[in-house]
Amino acid sequence: MKKKIFRPNFEKRGELVTVITQDVITKEVLMVAYTNEECYLETLRTGKAVYFSTSRNKRWMKGEKSGNVQIVHQILIDCDGDAIIYLVEQRGEGACHTKARSCFYRTILAEQEQLYLSPKAGEKDKLQIIEAEVVIGS
Repeated sequence: MKKKIFRPNFEKRGELVTVITQDVITKEVLMVAYTNEECYLETLRTGKAVYFSTSRNKRWMKGEKSGNVQIVHQILIDCDGDAIIYLVEQRGEGACHTKARSCFYRTILAEQEQLYLSPKAGEKDKLQIIEAEVVIGS
């Protein structure tokens, strides 16, 4: 069924808009990704989250290979039209490629990193460690 919808401002940032993906019930942030107009419209047509992979430079339906699909229940658009939120039902092992439920499974404090390792986090998932003055969480 066709409906009138708000079109995100894809032109503002090089044909992509940021997508924040949250659990529809808990509102936990599961991941952040990007979508272009084609993928956005496919999401609307199918009810499944479809993104644009900036690393592979192509369309990416979440769970198409892994089975960890995201069923979109609602889409929110910000005031500028350059960011959206997908409220989803996450099916399968999790949203993260490391098999964690959320991509945000660690804090910034490196000495706590072992507490936040994901089941399949690998060498490519390690981040550079620096020293900085920190008052956050003190």
